[in-house]
Amino acid sequence: MSFSIRAFHRPARRFCTAAVLIMLMSGVGCTPSSMMNAEDIAVEGEVAVRGNVPFHETVLVTEQGNWYLLDMDEALRESFMTPARIRVTGPVRLGQWNGRPFARLTVRTLEILPEG
Repeated sequence: MSFSIRAFHRPARRFCTAAVLIMLMSGVGCTPSSMMNAEDIAVEGEVAVRGNVPFHETVLVTEQGNWYLLDMDEALRESFMTPARIRVTGPVRLGQWNGRPFARLTVRTLEILPEG
């Protein structure tokens, strides 16, 4: 009985080793989700600051009620007063805020829209 188990484990071990090596060489399983390429989207809505210091975030709320946490540098953040209507473009990824999943949008371009 032990001979048949050893005979089974040797090919299975070789197969698993080969599968792991192929995955490592192809890059599957090694790329964190934040490093993956994402397409840019354009989103328009009202931007405001939500939360309490030090856990506050700049948030874009669309007319459909979708919320996007905005990742932008401080100079860009200081270029407008909140609340304001803006249009931003950039890639979206899944992030967290206060322990809950939220869409995070990395701002590449920002356009301040007239009030209307």
